[in-house]
Amino acid sequence: MMNSESVKTGSGLDTRGGFTMIELMVVVAIIIMATGIMGPTIADFMKNRQLEGVRGQFGNIFNMARLQAVNQRRDISVVFFREGPRVFDELRSEFIDNDVWYPGTSPLGEKDPAMWYALGFARGTTSYNPKHDEPGFVLGEGLSVPPFEKWKEQNKSTASRTKRSRSAGRSSRSRRTSSGRARPATTKYRLNGLFKVTFNRNGTLVFSNGCSDVPTSVYNNEENGGPRTADLVILQLDATPACFIDMRPTGQVRSKTVSLAKSPKQRGDVSAVGMAASGSRRLGRKKSGR
Repeated sequence: MMNSESVKTGSGLDTRGGFTMIELMVVVAIIIMATGIMGPTIADFMKNRQLEGVRGQFGNIFNMARLQAVNQRRDISVVFFREGPRVFDELRSEFIDNDVWYPGTSPLGEKDPAMWYALGFARGTTSYNPKHDEPGFVLGEGLSVPPFEKWKEQNKSTASRTKRSRSAGRSSRSRRTSSGRARPATTKYRLNGLFKVTFNRNGTLVFSNGCSDVPTSVYNNEENGGPRTADLVILQLDATPACFIDMRPTGQVRSKTVSLAKSPKQRGDVSAVGMAASGSRRLGRKKSGR
């Protein structure tokens, strides 16, 4: 045991020069108890911050696509990959979001992601499919949400902004921007086999073939704790908060955070929202007439 030494002061009182072992053990016990109480709270706080960050990323992508469609007077699509959505110029056949596309820092694109999303307009298709990570896996003919790099290698076109077959003078002019600076060649892409939504030049929105809008009435339903599904839902592993996103045909996009009845226990699980998607659409059409 550590004995504290008594020190005589000028006033005749004793002061301690240290702590006893019992006092140290009490302090350590308090710290352990506080950590046990605060640990889950801190973890939930960090998960909520990460969810809000991804929610903001999705919102920025949708806003960018609609703004570009209206300003450029041509169709601009939002294409879905595991790492998140991308903005695609349908006329030029190229992505135009390089300033905001950072797949390396997206929690959605990690090898074992703790966050993923479900496409309610595509009957709850999940953004995380572990089969996509298997060596030699080839993307099939059906629609899916693949990792971007794997999809790019299997689907990119050899066409570029300037073809070598053009004459030297014409090629040189096409490689210049309006400011006279050289424009790098850009790879063209085909979106076969991908889920997407497209903003028309008037700002309205249409879904890719085979998909249907989840009625806004389902998104607005606040009974029994909130909506069961939406056009897009972002989920987290072992966490009940989820982000619900509603995409209206008019082009308006809204989002909100709602707690699920139970937390997903497996990566890529969309049973809390995906299995209810088809039923919710039928119910929504019956009520709203859509």
